[in-house]
Amino acid sequence: MLKKNLLSVAITAAALLSTTASAQEKLSVQEAAKKSANPVSDVWMLITQNDYTVLEKDDGHHEMQNRFSFQPVMPVPIMDGEWNLVNRLVANHYSAPGDREDGDFFEGRTNGMGDTVFLSMAAPNRDDGWIWGVGPTMIMPTGTDGLTQDKWQVGPAAMVARLGKETGNPTSIESWNVGFLAQQWWDVGGSDSVTDSTSQADIQYFLNYRLSNTALIGMTPNIQVDWTKDGSDQFTVPVGLGYIDMFKIGPMPVRWGVELQYYVMKPDANVGATNPSEYVPYAPDWNLKFFIAPVTLNPFK
Repeated sequence: MLKKNLLSVAITAAALLSTTASAQEKLSVQEAAKKSANPVSDVWMLITQNDYTVLEKDDGHHEMQNRFSFQPVMPVPIMDGEWNLVNRLVANHYSAPGDREDGDFFEGRTNGMGDTVFLSMAAPNRDDGWIWGVGPTMIMPTGTDGLTQDKWQVGPAAMVARLGKETGNPTSIESWNVGFLAQQWWDVGGSDSVTDSTSQADIQYFLNYRLSNTALIGMTPNIQVDWTKDGSDQFTVPVGLGYIDMFKIGPMPVRWGVELQYYVMKPDANVGATNPSEYVPYAPDWNLKFFIAPVTLNPFK
């Protein structure tokens, strides 16, 4: 299954990139680095990301989860190019722990597709200073059994950021990229087989120091909020440290990055909960993230 998904990703990426092959030579590495650091820029990015997460059970022993995701970012110019309509799809494949005996790593795991997220935001077309964007977001129940919430979910999304235009001066705001992208979803349909209702948020915040015109050091974690739970169990909050830079494949600039994250706040694992809504078999402990993203000029410009 994973090999088939990887092949589909490769075919899709090749088809999308072939439409702009002649334009890639016009996009320098420095320009690609600046634009790819902007969540609502006008360039296309085909992000492939892998998250390897260490999960902790209530008895203290650990399990491993792997998430492979394909995240194409495809903005379309609107209002004579003064604004961008930024569209992002996030398709996930998981290898998650399931029912098995302790010490038997390869048996009883759940492998398959997770739910798919689609985001579309309208934003002014600029690459530094204050930037912002707003729009709708939705979750589609495309996951296999054990990897889906089985709910259609919709809600608003908003992004605010301050992007610097200088490098190498940690005391200047112009040497930093800071901001957040927040999404909120409520269920609007689907089955009650997994959960009665959902109300959840994802807040990706970023704090990155501009080492050079292409390199960043900092963090880009995702805070997850489950409003159906109580107290501190609502929040899953990581902090991290990572490095982002650029290289080229022929004429094509490619963004890449790696980041190690630790969860400073997480719900308590509670395998023995009698209420299904309070059942938390695992809680995240550590996460290692790696991504690679070919960057190309917008074929609609």
